[in-house]
Amino acid sequence: MASVKNQLRSDPDADLLVATPGALCKALRKRMVKLEKLSCLVLDEADTLLDVTFLDLVEEVLMQAPIAHSPKEVAGQWDTKTQLVIVGATFPDGLGQLLSKFTDLGRFLTLTSKNLHHLLPHVQQKFIRIKGSDKVSELLQLIKNPGPSSGAILVFCNSASTVNWLGYILDDHKIKHLRLQGQMPAAMRAGIFTTFQKGERNVLICTDLASRGLDTSHVELIVNYDFPSTLQDYLHRVGRVGRVGSKVPGTVVSFVTYRWDVDLVRKIETAARRRTSLPGMKSAIKEPLPETDLTQADKQ
Repeated sequence: MASVKNQLRSDPDADLLVATPGALCKALRKRMVKLEKLSCLVLDEADTLLDVTFLDLVEEVLMQAPIAHSPKEVAGQWDTKTQLVIVGATFPDGLGQLLSKFTDLGRFLTLTSKNLHHLLPHVQQKFIRIKGSDKVSELLQLIKNPGPSSGAILVFCNSASTVNWLGYILDDHKIKHLRLQGQMPAAMRAGIFTTFQKGERNVLICTDLASRGLDTSHVELIVNYDFPSTLQDYLHRVGRVGRVGSKVPGTVVSFVTYRWDVDLVRKIETAARRRTSLPGMKSAIKEPLPETDLTQADKQ
């Protein structure tokens, strides 16, 4: 906490504060930061910030800020209140219930980009029907023979235990790699990802922790060793490749092992073929929010 205090003291007149929910709550409790005159509060990667891990912390932050109930309160000449901006590729269930505690949902405006929830057309999607017992050998082939590119590889698993187990397998085959999962301390996770970004290791075995909010423009291959349980998770995972700044389009290879995976695969293939958005991606907000296409919003 001393480093946070030093940062705040070094520039007390700063106009922008970037923080994790945990660090911000600690600063608020110690009265190192006040939000009474905050003009704008942005919750980025909303689906992650509003899951059970961070929900209480985010709610604590929202309680400290004078959130506006209408646009007039944001633009008011006197006693201006805080504009709340929520950003994410997907929104979680219960978002409306949370927001209704602090603002008027009827005055909330939703802006969506034209291709929201669309798969990138330049990213190749491959699905391999495979037995669970054959997955390791197939993964080893993909890592040892990545094709014409030799860029970074992300291997997604559905649990921390699978990440660790798969890491031991790669150790046995003398394949240099990194592991990233939520049971590791935050400082360790940050160091691991920095090493991966620098290209010191080209293979990262990870959970969905690595599917959001990280710069992965150097990644050229994603392997879904475990098929994701939802389309939302699939969208976030494949969004790690083919990003702005990438030198190659990128490829996604998914292992399809169970019968219940097949239904998701069909929906993904249909959306890719028709170039439509993935179905069922909107959050379960009980009170529908008014929607505006960004292309129209730009004209207003």
